[in-house]
Formats: sequence, structure tokens, C-alpha cells
Amino acid sequence: MPPREPFGQVGRLLAGIVLLAALLGLVYWTGATGVEPLERGYPDEVDVTQNREAYVGDRVALGGIVVETDPVVIATQRSGYGRFTVVGAHETLQHSSVTLETGDRVTAFGTLEDESTLVADRTVTDRLRDTLYMVVVSFVAGCWVLGRLVRRWRLDVDRFALVPRSTSPTDGGRRNADRSVAQGGTAITDGSSERRGVRSNTGRSRDGGDR
Repeated sequence: MPPREPFGQVGRLLAGIVLLAALLGLVYWTGATGVEPLERGYPDEVDVTQNREAYVGDRVALGGIVVETDPVVIATQRSGYGRFTVVGAHETLQHSSVTLETGDRVTAFGTLEDESTLVADRTVTDRLRDTLYMVVVSFVAGCWVLGRLVRRWRLDVDRFALVPRSTSPTDGGRRNADRSVAQGGTAITDGSSERRGVRSNTGRSRDGGDR
């Protein structure tokens, strides 16, 4: 007899709805936040480029394209203008194990030391290959988990729950029945052998008595 559940199917259904709502809420919250939530509200490349002197000594967030790598220089405009030297860009690069290259899109957070130099505290890059790698790895891992789930578990419609395939009532019944039949057959065979042995001994005794 399966163990009794404290809340039954209704409780399980409500728990599933709550967890799904929480998951969707977390996905929405993650998409609504920026790459660096702590850096929101800081002056960006649009503000700083228009009046550099006003932001010297302040913490800013500058985004642009890498045009030089030693030292790292970014251009905040597509035309190549609005250049800033980013000190410590390689050392503060986040979520990436490779060095910056020309043409990479980066965002650097730090202190504007002078009108053309940013001392970076954190640097992030938006590389297409890094994003593609993350998506491919996540997809493969998801397929692997789904495959194991389908092979090892099944949906019990009556209980509205996932149960291991090895504990299927039908399979368990068949296995127990097969085991019972096998044990019974062995017992019968052993009994027949014993009766045959008794008959053989009795026959020998009779033959000896007649002689």
C-alpha cells in the first residue's frame, strides 16, 4: 500500500503552480536587471563624452568597442571617436577566460581618472561566441537531464506524480508472480525427487526380503 500523502493531489498541484510562478518571476527579474545591477544609475558613455571634465574623479560606466589592446582603448562611438583608455581592463575582465581583442564590445565600470583615462574595477564583454557556447552547453545538459528523466521515471496518472519505472505496479506484480512460480516449481521438483528416492529404497528392500 503506497504511503499516504499529507496534502494529496490538490496540494501537489498547488505546490507545482507556486513553483512555476516563482520560476517565471525569477526569469522576469533576471531579464529586467542589467549586467551589473550595482552599476545602474551611474553616468554612461553618452553623459561622459559630452562633458568629460565634469565627471573626472567620479565613478562611471563606459561602453564601447575595443580599438586597441595594449593598453586597452575603447571607442564609445561607431565612427571611432569618443576614445578612452581603460586601465586594468584585462585584470578586471569578468565571466571570461580569454583576453580582449580588437572589435570586442565591452563595458567598463570604474573611476574616471582624467578626461581620457578610466581606471576599471570591473569589465564585462558581450562576445557572441561566449554567448553561443553558453547556450550550446545549456542545451546539451538539458537534453541529457531530460533523457535520464524519461528513461528512469514515468508519470503515474492515478497519483498524478512521477514514480521510478522500476516500481511499476504491473512490472512488480509480474516479477513477484514469476518468482513465486519459479519457487513453486523448484519445490515440486524437489518433492518429486524425494518421492522417487523413497520408492527406489522401498523397491530395493522388497527385493532383498524376497531373496
